[in-house]
Amino acid sequence: MKTNRRTVVWIAIISAIILILILFFQNLNYSPQNPAPSPFVTEPGPMSEKPEVTLTSTLPPAVEYNLGDATITQSIFPEDSRFRNMPVRLNGVISVPQSGNRPFPVVVILHGNHPGCPVPEGDTVDRWPCDPDLEQPNYRGFGYLAQELAARGYIALSLNVNSEYTLGFGEPVPLERLGQLLDLQLKALAIASQGGQNKFGVDLKDRVDLSKLVLIGHSQGGEGAYLWVQHEGMDQADASQKHGFGPVQGLIMVAPSGNWAGGQPASIPVAMIQSACDNDVITQEGQMYYEINRVSITNPSWVSSVWLDHANHNYFNEILSDEARARPGRPDCDPVLSPEKQRAFLVDYTADFLASLFQNDKQAAARLGMDLQARTGNTLLNQSALLAALAASENRLPVFLPLADPELQTNLTGGSVTAKGIETFFCEAGYYTPSVKPGSEPCMRVNLVIPGNPSLAVISWSAAGGELAFAFPAGKDLSQFQSVSLRAALDPLSPLNKPGAFQGFSIRLTDAAGNSASLSTRSDEPALRFPEGEREEDSLFEGGLFTGRVPMTSIRIPLKDFKGVDLQDISELALVFDQTPSGSIFINDLEFVR
Repeated sequence: MKTNRRTVVWIAIISAIILILILFFQNLNYSPQNPAPSPFVTEPGPMSEKPEVTLTSTLPPAVEYNLGDATITQSIFPEDSRFRNMPVRLNGVISVPQSGNRPFPVVVILHGNHPGCPVPEGDTVDRWPCDPDLEQPNYRGFGYLAQELAARGYIALSLNVNSEYTLGFGEPVPLERLGQLLDLQLKALAIASQGGQNKFGVDLKDRVDLSKLVLIGHSQGGEGAYLWVQHEGMDQADASQKHGFGPVQGLIMVAPSGNWAGGQPASIPVAMIQSACDNDVITQEGQMYYEINRVSITNPSWVSSVWLDHANHNYFNEILSDEARARPGRPDCDPVLSPEKQRAFLVDYTADFLASLFQNDKQAAARLGMDLQARTGNTLLNQSALLAALAASENRLPVFLPLADPELQTNLTGGSVTAKGIETFFCEAGYYTPSVKPGSEPCMRVNLVIPGNPSLAVISWSAAGGELAFAFPAGKDLSQFQSVSLRAALDPLSPLNKPGAFQGFSIRLTDAAGNSASLSTRSDEPALRFPEGEREEDSLFEGGLFTGRVPMTSIRIPLKDFKGVDLQDISELALVFDQTPSGSIFINDLEFVR
């Protein structure tokens, strides 16, 4: 049979269209009719029947594991209570390096308090346990992080800790459930590493180093991890003898909650990532854990808090959507950071944290903002961010924290504090109103959000040239220190500050011979930027309300840049407000660091 040329052309065109459509639909990321395949390999277990196929990837696979059902004890309930023995499922996601020097350090990821079991219609709380097909797999949202860490040489597990948060099996004792869940799963990991029973679905024999353990906690998982480490002594050298794993050598708290008062200064490196546009932990109250450490002069390790601009609460977890439809009055949150950028930041930050911790990688520490001889910037790992950085106590020489009003007269070295041409006011830590603490209006606690509500001093001036001087009566040898450091923020409601403009001041050092050297903050010093937000008038709050956030963040000036003074014998440090004609700022944590 003959086929004319026109027919051939039409056949070719139709074939090309069909091919294009096939390729198009194959490359769709998601549609209701064509869901994306799961990135996890599911290992069969007591409550898992249908293994899924992993996506092709250059990263090690994220493997779903199920260690089976277990029972944990709730001590708050009597022996005969149905809530005494709580059923739990020991499952999660694990990713293991495909090559490298074994055994590998272990990173445990704890998701936050997001809905686990659904709440039945007409009820106010969920029911526990629920059908696994109905339970929200919050742990899967950190499968991407587990894979990225495995590719860098770490065994990473994201645990299902929904049972820690449920109210469907009674009101929990804080940390009691979490401690048992961690104990059961980490002991199972240790047994598998020793060649014993292994239900993790991956080869673990001789591959696990549980003496190099790091925790990452999101939201309430971050707060729980911080407190669990201290409650169980997991930061102590004998942790392995007591528990069979540990000690925990570092902790990352991601958008941490601040539900529980308490906690002690950390003895291990702690890094916090605060989401500037968090609409879950709305006032970023997890910052309180940084403040617990900054008031201690016995903290044996460093602590940092990153203020990640435009970040929301949920996007760190891959299965969660934005927690807010809108953020009225928050121009700094329009738009929020994309999920991809937010998760990429967490991957990069965690990788550098681990490299600085286990490999003593100085460049990684510098990328985290922990090079204490460098000025702080307005970006971190290619994202807009501010930083509060706290050195270990042996590397701090505190001058002015302040923790009490007397520090406005006598500084922490024993010398005098002298104010000239400025007004000063001490604000104690915590949240309070002027009706509760009469005269506390300058602290602005009811007018704006200073995350963590730290103790601080308000410094105001209406003419350039005023100063706040700190005398060192015996002289201070600063030759072994790298920078002078303090935290600051600008009061956006004060008429002394020009809207939209940066504030600034100078730091002057004077030696025992009377020689002085002065350096100014930068014209665009990140900590002294005018916060974005809107002023709202409110008859209940004198001065109005500010919708944005006012985080206290670090300013560092290298001591090597102070020329012409003897750093081995410094008699005075002064903050000189000579850069602007007026201003009002909050300051604390004035110290020398190395």
